[in-house]
Amino acid sequence: MKGEILLAAGNFLCPGPGINKEVNVSVLHTGWVETNANRVTRGADKATIELPLLVGHIQHPLGDVYIDAGLGNTTREGTFPRFPLSPRNVTIPEGSTIAEQAPSTPRTVLTTHLHYDHTGGLLDLTHDTEVWTTEAEWQSVRTSNVAFPEGRMREAVTWRPVNMEAGQRNERLGRPAIDVHGDGSIWYLSTPGHTPGSASVLVHAADAAWLFIGDIAWVDEHLNGARRPQWVSLLVDGRPRAHKRALQWARSLRQQCPSLEIVAGHEPRWTE
Repeated sequence: MKGEILLAAGNFLCPGPGINKEVNVSVLHTGWVETNANRVTRGADKATIELPLLVGHIQHPLGDVYIDAGLGNTTREGTFPRFPLSPRNVTIPEGSTIAEQAPSTPRTVLTTHLHYDHTGGLLDLTHDTEVWTTEAEWQSVRTSNVAFPEGRMREAVTWRPVNMEAGQRNERLGRPAIDVHGDGSIWYLSTPGHTPGSASVLVHAADAAWLFIGDIAWVDEHLNGARRPQWVSLLVDGRPRAHKRALQWARSLRQQCPSLEIVAGHEPRWTE
């Protein structure tokens, strides 16, 4: 395949490192939210934990690409999101937002979904930034996504809703997918469930293949068999049956493709 190496394993063709040695991936974090472990993992105790707000950074010869935007300066100032979604126990250190960490204005952001903790940093950017989302996710903003509440978010950047229907995309890892740069190095995958149009991002980097799955799983424990508490899942997972299928897909990849770097949406180990 152009720009990539595929390795056979079970029901999947496991993705391998890319042919282009100039494609590199790192994981940034724009801050963290403090919560109780029993709100994250079913059966856990009430210990206080910190969940990072992660952003993927892809260095590519055609321009840097970011995966999600975390939270930004408006959250630091306490103006976004507004009541009743105003987050408590959130820390956004100086210098940590996507706008502060990027060496220049990000040109492309691929969103996994449009919940505020993955999009708040977009308010610090400009129309020079093109932001991808799926058409299904974009439509959900107007009907069922109360976690994307502000009209000014739609005006802050240049949005690109992409069509993941048959005839408009290819397929990767068993999911509808779009080749972002046309060279096989970055793929935007349709993985609905957590929200109606959730997406994942597959990258064939120089060192390994990376898969950013957004909030299909918050932490690695969810990929290893643990689940969100049922009452939490009812609040946050927009399509429970589809989310169950997406989680099983991610778990299967974790088991069958151990060399694949899977980044769960708020896994603390990536801040190390």
